[in-house]
Amino acid sequence: MKLVIVLVVTTLISMIETVSYSARLSGARTGRIGTSTSLFNILVVFSRFAVMLQLFFLASVVEEAINSHNVDGLDVKLHYVLLSMSGGILLGMMFVPTVARVLEIGTYKLDEHGSFPRIIMSEGILRILLRLPSQFWLPAIRSNLRQIRTVKLGYTFFVLNAAIFSFYSIANLSALFAGAMMPNDRLQASMLASVINGVGTILLVIFVDPISAKLLDDVVMEKRPLRDLKASIFQLGLGRLLGTFIAQLLLWPFAKFISWIVWVSKHGFFG
Repeated sequence: MKLVIVLVVTTLISMIETVSYSARLSGARTGRIGTSTSLFNILVVFSRFAVMLQLFFLASVVEEAINSHNVDGLDVKLHYVLLSMSGGILLGMMFVPTVARVLEIGTYKLDEHGSFPRIIMSEGILRILLRLPSQFWLPAIRSNLRQIRTVKLGYTFFVLNAAIFSFYSIANLSALFAGAMMPNDRLQASMLASVINGVGTILLVIFVDPISAKLLDDVVMEKRPLRDLKASIFQLGLGRLLGTFIAQLLLWPFAKFISWIVWVSKHGFFG
């Protein structure tokens, strides 16, 4: 049951994180990037809470594996978690156009009413929820794939995005797995998850964010068409998806690497 909760929550988190690209799309359409992002941050808050819930239940699954001496079975469960990430990303990519349309409407409503609580009081939560299905819109997959060639972000950008996201995908999982391999030092092993995430963040800020941010600015300033932004968002989503598949291969090696770092920190290189 705990594993099912972890899989559902992980899918939800991955979906929200992928759908976050829709804030760029709605911001480019309305010219109000900050407002679109602030509206989407309401969902992000729930996503952050879900991450804490995910880690709580994941830690419980790891403890059960340690107590039952079934660490090999834990490996399979963590691979399922990575698969649920892939599923969440696919769902997120499908909902990007829909959420972008909802955020676009929300941006104009925020201009009209001045704050989110006033939108709720004026429009009514039930009326808002009833309107959501009419905004459903599937992405133009073939068109986006063709447009990727025109955007010319390059295969290096795609591969870097995939590689960096693979770091994020396995940071917590590989650290927990390493902790299960060496139960007496599992707290020290789990702390290395933040190091892996930190490396991923540095690479993301240096190599990926500036390129995608410049493209967004070019679209807002009408130097590029909106379809270029749509294609780049689709490419970023594909990169995240590929990253989860790469993570499937890296989970065990990274867990062993973390175990080795913990061992070296206690015994030294020649201990």
